[in-house]
Amino acid sequence: MKIIRSMNVVLLPALALAFSVTGAQASGGFKVIHSFTGSDGTRPYAGLAPAPHGGFYVATIWGGSSNGGALTLINRDGTSRVLHSFTGGSDGQNPFGTPFRWSIDGNLYGATEGGGASSCGTIYRYAPHSDSYQQLYAFRCSPDGAYPVAALTDIGGVLESTASEGGASDVGALIFVRSDGSAGTSCSFSGNDGDYPDASITPANGNYYTVAHEDDIGYGTITEFHGVTCNTSVIHRFASGSDGAFPSGSLLFYNNALYGTTVFGGGPNLGTVFRVGLDGGNYAVLHTFQGICCGNSDGSFPESALTLNPVDNMLYGTTTNGGNSSDLGTVFKIDPNSGAETIVHSFSGPDGANPTGDLYIRNGNIYGTTQDGGANGAGVVFKLKT
Repeated sequence: MKIIRSMNVVLLPALALAFSVTGAQASGGFKVIHSFTGSDGTRPYAGLAPAPHGGFYVATIWGGSSNGGALTLINRDGTSRVLHSFTGGSDGQNPFGTPFRWSIDGNLYGATEGGGASSCGTIYRYAPHSDSYQQLYAFRCSPDGAYPVAALTDIGGVLESTASEGGASDVGALIFVRSDGSAGTSCSFSGNDGDYPDASITPANGNYYTVAHEDDIGYGTITEFHGVTCNTSVIHRFASGSDGAFPSGSLLFYNNALYGTTVFGGGPNLGTVFRVGLDGGNYAVLHTFQGICCGNSDGSFPESALTLNPVDNMLYGTTTNGGNSSDLGTVFKIDPNSGAETIVHSFSGPDGANPTGDLYIRNGNIYGTTQDGGANGAGVVFKLKT
């Protein structure tokens, strides 16, 4: 097993951030919906998938009955029910990506970074109507895919994502699930078109885009490809300067452009928000994160994707660190036109710490997770009114 995420910062073990308080500690419209206990999961790295009746599905990378991670339902009232505890064996372990609820059958699909017959990860399906878990595919390592950490995306009757390693060059691959349950690796990254992709797929005007954490130069790419083939072209290659470095979160397609984040780069090397045209033109850094150094109260190290709030037409995201003197992360919003950025919430520990997952917005309310913090130090699910 090889866990590759959160390379930018050293995070404390989840239980080291336990607090003897419950509920929300922030004023205003912030509320902790659920603090994980360990038995129902620890460290939700990814975001939330909507469940029936107003609840959410979430995957945690640790916790559950075998401490290999859990697939958990968070009910609307904040109670939880573990749907599956990963054992680290044939069923996989350490699910990093947000589970995907496929409308064609109502089932949940996802990947685990570890476990399976070769310990290189799995693709799974969970059927809520029968409360049954099934492994669809176990990766065999290079030249097969290895260590998938991103969520699956529907690209027109096929779910597709990336594997962070494996493939013919052992620098990443595209993986898929079809509606009949067949799954596997479709093609390989070469290195020139990106190394170690760890983000989901973004459809845009008939083509598909993703980011790779590194490339032959070393600082990452934005890569365009077509369907389940590796007919790729790099539309932007990061240079580790003011344009950002090491993109991690998935891309957002909005107003005929792609928006994303880099974990590093920018002047203080604390990450950026960028915009680029579908052909790679008009690349612009909208915001350079400043962190908490020198009296700032900005975020640092954004790992999540950006999410559009249709109520105010702002883009929302999270940073793993920064915000206030606790340096435990933020929720921020940014104007996609002007680049003006505002910190919406700074985490302090009891209300959560170190968010990395994508946000989910419903009726103007923002929902998300933090890896750490909360009443038990195992992470939280939160709600934030805009």
